[in-house]
Amino acid sequence: MICSRVDAILDLATERPRVVDVMGLPLCAVDTSGLIRLLVDRATAKMPSRACYVNAHVHNLARRNPDLRDALATSDVLYADGMSMVWASRLLGRPLPARLSSADYVEDFALASAARGTSLFLLGGADGVAKRAAKRLIEWVPDLRIVGVHGGYFDRADNAAVVDRINRARPDILLVGMGSPGQEIWSAENRPRLDVPVIWCVGALFDYLAGQEWRAPEWMCRAGLEWAYRLAMDPIGKGRRYLVGNPLFAGAVTKAWVRQILRRDDERPAEVEVPSG
Repeated sequence: MICSRVDAILDLATERPRVVDVMGLPLCAVDTSGLIRLLVDRATAKMPSRACYVNAHVHNLARRNPDLRDALATSDVLYADGMSMVWASRLLGRPLPARLSSADYVEDFALASAARGTSLFLLGGADGVAKRAAKRLIEWVPDLRIVGVHGGYFDRADNAAVVDRINRARPDILLVGMGSPGQEIWSAENRPRLDVPVIWCVGALFDYLAGQEWRAPEWMCRAGLEWAYRLAMDPIGKGRRYLVGNPLFAGAVTKAWVRQILRRDDERPAEVEVPSG
């Protein structure tokens, strides 16, 4: 009976979700519950996996940073974190089901982790941020196992010690909140040294949980306007990211759409004129 349950877990965990190509990146076509199940199942099955996200900002960075692009392209689970990517996928004829921002479903993720007994380690944020984020999660889900926290601002010379601390804690899922491109490149470089089944890049999640940053109203998130709220809250810090980055991303999507249309025209069979009489 136990063996059959383990086999079922392994089958579900190793099953690769449907993947769609959106401007050269392989994005998993999953909804919120599907992503949570995928992460927790892989952790339970002890299946080494690295999960990353893409939004307009990350896509812009990846176009200029080959290390980031490689880290995204080689991740085991890559999903859309912003409505910009969902809209792009629909325009290009490869629709993704939903925008998957971790701050929207982190409580459901914590509940699922607690139910399955999977443990977490939080790495990221300024001093004290990860600790406050862990406290918030445990307030929501008292049974959640958090086996360690560590700030995200550490010297490269201390990297080996940080990796050793994580390994000694033996978490099932390592949440990395260092921002892009740092978190993606760090997780890719250190994957061979980390004795952790699942490494999940979560961006600014710890800042939201710790009250360092505020989420936009739900209606703005649903409408794809969270960027406007964040820009209004921090125009100096977020100005370049959104006022310059959003038009750049829109241009990249338009170019991809035009190339796709032209490619279809090139592949269309030429008309053959039939002689009369």
